[in-house]
Amino acid sequence: MSHTLPVPLSVVADLRRARQRQRVKEIHWIDALYQVYISGIAVIAVVAVLSTVIGDHRLNAHAVMTVRADAPSYLGVLVAMAVFVGLRSGSRGGPLAVEAADVRHILMAPVDRGGALRGPAWRQLRFVAFAALGVGAASGQFAGRRFSGHGPAWVLCGALLGLTIAGLFSGSALVASSRRLPSWLATLVGGALVGWAVADAAHVSGVPTAPSTFAGRIGLWPLQFDPLGLIPVGIAAVLVVLGLLGISGISLEAAERRSALVGQLRFAVTLQDLRTVLVLRRQLAADLPRSRPWIPVLRGPGKARFPVWQRGWRGVFRWPLPRVFRLVFIAVLAGFAVHGMITGTTPLLVAAGLLLWIAGLDSVEPMAQETDHPGLRDAYPMDEGSLMVRHLAVPTVVMLVVGAITAGTSLALGGGIGLSVLAIATVPMALAGCAGAVVSVLMGAPKPFDEFALASPEFAGMRTIMRTIWPPLIACLGLLPLLFARNAADRHVDARSSATIGAVLILVLAGLVAGWARSRAEIKAWWSQASQAAMNPSAAAAATDDDDDEDER
Repeated sequence: MSHTLPVPLSVVADLRRARQRQRVKEIHWIDALYQVYISGIAVIAVVAVLSTVIGDHRLNAHAVMTVRADAPSYLGVLVAMAVFVGLRSGSRGGPLAVEAADVRHILMAPVDRGGALRGPAWRQLRFVAFAALGVGAASGQFAGRRFSGHGPAWVLCGALLGLTIAGLFSGSALVASSRRLPSWLATLVGGALVGWAVADAAHVSGVPTAPSTFAGRIGLWPLQFDPLGLIPVGIAAVLVVLGLLGISGISLEAAERRSALVGQLRFAVTLQDLRTVLVLRRQLAADLPRSRPWIPVLRGPGKARFPVWQRGWRGVFRWPLPRVFRLVFIAVLAGFAVHGMITGTTPLLVAAGLLLWIAGLDSVEPMAQETDHPGLRDAYPMDEGSLMVRHLAVPTVVMLVVGAITAGTSLALGGGIGLSVLAIATVPMALAGCAGAVVSVLMGAPKPFDEFALASPEFAGMRTIMRTIWPPLIACLGLLPLLFARNAADRHVDARSSATIGAVLILVLAGLVAGWARSRAEIKAWWSQASQAAMNPSAAAAATDDDDDEDER
């Protein structure tokens, strides 16, 4: 009886180094270092300039006391959500996504599976930690502008808080994946932590301090140092170590499924195909539609009177429960961001706009389904523009509900600009989030070749940037009525009239987006003809003469 000898890990390391050299053989290390160096300087400069230009007012003594009392529990909700997402991801085989070749050839070979997986896991941890450090430091830079003194301390504490959140997320995911934690148990434990954190933030009587609140205190260390904040830092480190030590216990089936989906996801990201990214992300999260709707949409006898309306609601009522919870949580987070923006932290406008745009991407799912099946869409006895306009009704209603939750959360936090101003701003805020999502879905992925491919690289790069920024920018513009009202209140001017002016502007913008959705096909055809005429005038003139002759006959 023959025994297979174990393969040393040095062979695996040599194979990976050879594969990496093959990938980057055309890239000089000096060029790569120069790009990273320039990008880092540009990001740091932009954050520093924006934090200076925005010029938000510094908090008074009473506001500082309020922040010191409430901010740790609010930040603790984010910490609890990171643990919840990590546990859910780990129960489905995440967060590690090794390449398909590693799953099929290395993990199934007679090799130390833990040793083979720790290298990719450590590289992923480094990337997550670096991103969290950057986001935390930038948040600390903006937050420090609202307080007197201790500027560098805010940056350092923000970076440490971001690193702690990243460690808790990655560590809990690795532990859940290596121990093959059941999905229901991960949801139960993570949901209990989130519920505890929310109850602590809401100051529910009789609820002890949530564990995540101690992590939130790290962000407030420049105001008051609390050594209890070191406990979550140690827990994050322990979770990461335990996850790396037991990483050999991951499921091969889950790893192969995840590697295939993540590979497709990365390819879709490089093509800027947002719709494919969303579909693959839902498959990774097992966010699949229900077989039966929550509320059956009844059909009348004979021909349906509003078929597009009914089809849209049938799709919404088949949303799984995690998607409904995610949409509500996004709306609540947007409410916190709106409250922070109203009380003087202007950069939170971007956070609120991005959250509403993400919610809008879920709300326009019926329209996105039509764009996924162009053959079926073109077979309807209705032109594409009219069909897309009819699909705007259901997302509008969904986003109005999201906007109401956002405004209600901001109002419940107190210290805002009043119910009447929020009522004026809710509709344009919701419509802007929906409009940004509509633009994202209808634009689709860029074509591999079009008339812009012949343009200069500078123009093509600017077009790519605009395609990426424009949809979320529309959602962020929806917060302008609240920004106008806040500035008017600071100048002791009628805030309602300022909010009304901003609301009218956003409603006009939403109407333009609806008109674009209605006439998008005609606009594309006209632009294509104009481009062909510009590139080949003689052919365009000949085609025009043929049309004239045909009309005369």
